[in-house]
Amino acid sequence: MLTVTLYGTPACRRYQKMRDVVVAEAERLGIAIRVEEIGDVEQLSKINPLSLPRLYIAGDLVASQNPPKAQAIESVLKKTLPPK
Repeated sequence: MLTVTLYGTPACRRYQKMRDVVVAEAERLGIAIRVEEIGDVEQLSKINPLSLPRLYIAGDLVASQNPPKAQAIESVLKKTLPPK
């Protein structure tokens, strides 16, 4: 199972869009993901709060501030799949 981590506040439109795009693309591609949502003020203050929301897939930063396009998420998700 692939881990997707979101940093930010769930009330943020950009945060919601990031989450929706990742979940939709993973479902479309048939990839099982586990979404970790980190919105605790203490944890968020450890990173630059001006660059929120942030999206990490398999530990790699994929997007910061602006939600990525579905094609970008698809590309990253496909790279994380083991070779056939």
